[in-house]
Amino acid sequence: MDTHRQAELRAWGAFAVATLAFVAYALAAAPAAYFLDSAELAAATFGLGVAHPPGEVTALLWGKFFDLLPLGNVAFRAALSQAVAGALAALLVYALSLDAADWLDPEEKLNPITRVLAAAAIAVMFAFAPGVVIVCNRAEVYALQTALSLAALWLAVRAARGRDARPALLAAVLIGLGVANHSLLAGLVGLGAVVAALPLLAEKPGRLIGLALLAFLAGMTIHAYLPLRAAALFSAPDHGVNNVVWGDARSLRGLWWVVSAHTFAVKQAVVQGQATPEDLPFLPMEELGEVFALLAPAGLYFLLRRARSRRPGLALLVAAAGSMVAALIGGLAPANPDNRGYLGCAFALVAVFSGAAILFGLTVFRLTRLRPILAGLLLVLAISRFPHPNHYPGLRDSTAGDAATSQLLAHLPPRAALLTNHFETAFLVGYQRLVEARRPDVAWAHLAFVGGPGYAERVSLAEPDLAASLQAYREGKFSVETLRALDERRPVRIEADVVMPLELRKQLVPAGELWAPSLVGDSPPNALAPWMLAEAKSDPQARGYLGWRSYIDAVWACDNNAAERVHLRFAELEELMPADARFKELKARCQY
Repeated sequence: MDTHRQAELRAWGAFAVATLAFVAYALAAAPAAYFLDSAELAAATFGLGVAHPPGEVTALLWGKFFDLLPLGNVAFRAALSQAVAGALAALLVYALSLDAADWLDPEEKLNPITRVLAAAAIAVMFAFAPGVVIVCNRAEVYALQTALSLAALWLAVRAARGRDARPALLAAVLIGLGVANHSLLAGLVGLGAVVAALPLLAEKPGRLIGLALLAFLAGMTIHAYLPLRAAALFSAPDHGVNNVVWGDARSLRGLWWVVSAHTFAVKQAVVQGQATPEDLPFLPMEELGEVFALLAPAGLYFLLRRARSRRPGLALLVAAAGSMVAALIGGLAPANPDNRGYLGCAFALVAVFSGAAILFGLTVFRLTRLRPILAGLLLVLAISRFPHPNHYPGLRDSTAGDAATSQLLAHLPPRAALLTNHFETAFLVGYQRLVEARRPDVAWAHLAFVGGPGYAERVSLAEPDLAASLQAYREGKFSVETLRALDERRPVRIEADVVMPLELRKQLVPAGELWAPSLVGDSPPNALAPWMLAEAKSDPQARGYLGWRSYIDAVWACDNNAAERVHLRFAELEELMPADARFKELKARCQY
């Protein structure tokens, strides 16, 4: 086969891999605001806000392009932005696998069709891993970060092989953009690209380092969005209160608070206390399949033992290790899909290592006519893992979070003062108020944000009725008298939480979905609909959020002797988390 036909065949393989991955992610995309950080990121994309530290600038601007498409709602469009990024990541795994075939088979024992089929199978095996799917079908940052990091790594490898610094400089730009998206992952995985590009330093090292630094800083200039956008939002008539604005990036100190992710750094002790790092070696097997993942050490050995592939193999290893170290620093919890996002590059490169073992095995397989058939069978096996759109990690039917939040807002009295505390509730409420423009009459504050820079000041300027309560909360002087003073101007409704002192919450009374500081005539809360319970049983994120809300509300109801509410919440918890130790302890304590 001539060079032109080989290039054409590889191009068709690339198109097939990217298309297949995108179709899978798009079919499984969340149709509404989803749990964890997804609702916040979808809202921040829509309103061009400042997302949670480190700001997620690259993901917001990337997502804004898709927000302009006339397809579905804002949450779905934000999910599509990650679906495209995920398809690009799968395409890069395909490209790296073809490179591995070139490194391991310089004599071209494998014909081009066998190489393309095997590389496509490796890429699809990665693309359909459950932990990859769940960050590609909802608003997030991890699919984009995986694509940026893999692209930088691939370009650096290409630059070293071709002795051409230009791809390496583009890789530096991508690493800079990655730092503005997820700084920890971009930095640690980017070390692999640095290792790959080291051979270029043999000639004029000072000039190359200088140009690479300038290219990196060029990518980093996207951070200028943070102070510029913060200034615009803070000076808006509503002071940005209806948008997503973390911190106050208008000053250097405020900008550092955002980009350094200070708000998460202070929680590291808690996060690490719940982490299970010993699970790390088993996650690639869980994601890629035991047999396939266990081939990775052999593939890495084949890459490192040959002079031709040693340097790129080492670069891939460093990048994979960087992804794993980032996951450990972030607090490895296998049940958290965000941790799977941290490991996106690791899963991709483990797949490449496993593929290298398969490719090497095909080169020594003597029945040459069977080689393309075996590669084709591997591709069929990979495609058979196509994710079901309606079954987790498919999110096509995931509307429980949107529905629960709509119900909460609908039951608020006119001109209510809504005080929330759980971060997922805040993100879902914020999405509905900003994107769907629901309940503009309500004055809303999220108490967990009050201690952050600028938040209380902005809300107090936009909603003067809340100023005294927020000040009291900030100073540790929050009391039922403060709430009742606010209640005289606006009906106060409070979300149950774990931080409210017992003596204070015992002075509150049930009020529909929430709680109030004075006797009210609200109807009792609605029980979770059967379809919501069914969704929660199949989706661990829905189960976690709805179960947590029911549990905390049950704790408050128990402390306040609200027997009817206890029965309702216990019935929900029996469906959602019957074996949970905290629920069992609460049942033993709260006998109604």
